[in-house]
Amino acid sequence: MSSVKNGDLVVPGDQLCVIEEMSPSFGTYEKDGVVFATTSGGVSIDLKARSISVLGPDGSDKLILPIQGDIMVGEVLRAYESRAEISLVKRNGKDLLSPLIGEIRIGNVTRRFVKSMHDVIRAGDIIRAVALSTHKLSTELSVVGPDLGVILGRCARCGNDLVLTTHNNMVCLRCENHETREAAKDYGVMFGLEARPDLAPRRRSYGDRGGGDRRYGDRRGGDRRGRDRRGGDRRGGHRNSYRDGDRRPRRR
Repeated sequence: MSSVKNGDLVVPGDQLCVIEEMSPSFGTYEKDGVVFATTSGGVSIDLKARSISVLGPDGSDKLILPIQGDIMVGEVLRAYESRAEISLVKRNGKDLLSPLIGEIRIGNVTRRFVKSMHDVIRAGDIIRAVALSTHKLSTELSVVGPDLGVILGRCARCGNDLVLTTHNNMVCLRCENHETREAAKDYGVMFGLEARPDLAPRRRSYGDRGGGDRRYGDRRGGDRRGRDRRGGDRRGGHRNSYRDGDRRPRRR
């Protein structure tokens, strides 16, 4: 039977039983075949359903760990090449009593190819994500979708807030550093940051790129035409003199 009894008080992380004895329910989760508590409260065992849960003092269900589909907000603790660790502080718009750890893999950031996580998410960023797992530590997250992604980015150089210029492109107003993020469509709104498209790097137009070539081409072309014209005159002059009947000088 389970290692705990009905009414026992437990705290998050306490081992309750093994999965062969009871199935996890509210306030619990299973890892490697062992059922743990996710919140503080009293143990409730349902022998008929063969399930175990942790309830509040008033008998209400207490569920701390996210379930699939929950919208989470948190700060990026560390970003690696292919994943990032997140400290989650909000769940469905409500503050969590204590932060939870979440994880985003590079395949759950965007549908386009990304070489490194540092191109889309960096440490210190605030993100909005959706939970992909239920009752798991750490919570698997995804930021694929227009409402998800970075809602506040921090400059990798000086730590100042980044301002959005154009889609996924940002600039630091303090050190003028340009960076990229996988930004949510409402990036910066809840932090009072307005987009600054006027600060986006200017792209050279096709005409500007061709202007330099034309200038060089004209100069080189003019030289070639001049050489051809001069050379042609000289060669043409000799040929004409031969055609006019002039004899070639005899060799001695």
